[in-house]
Amino acid sequence: MVYWYLIEETDERVIYEYYPENHKDKNPGIITIDRKSERIELTQPAEEDFCGIIKEEELRALYRQIAEIERANVSDYEEIITKSAGTRYWFYYDHAKSRIVEDYNNGIIKNIGMTAWY
Repeated sequence: MVYWYLIEETDERVIYEYYPENHKDKNPGIITIDRKSERIELTQPAEEDFCGIIKEEELRALYRQIAEIERANVSDYEEIITKSAGTRYWFYYDHAKSRIVEDYNNGIIKNIGMTAWY
């Protein structure tokens, strides 16, 4: 679960603090939306957030299972595997970002937001 709180909204930008597990006793992360470019970025990762890298061998194992279920060939997924391998992700930030972008694209700027995925 991750919570985010609006800390600034101007014509130029929207800034949120985000807290993994809503642990306000830890340093928050900062998420910034540039309203002119409509880009969202991780300005500062939260103290309790962590970064990972999508490994090619893990993707291949996943898509082998998907191909088996769908009775497809794993080579059908080669483009996705190649494009995604090596991608960095932030565990909590990426969850918050997905919801913030969804709201922003619908014209919604929330004062407080939360998402859980357990």
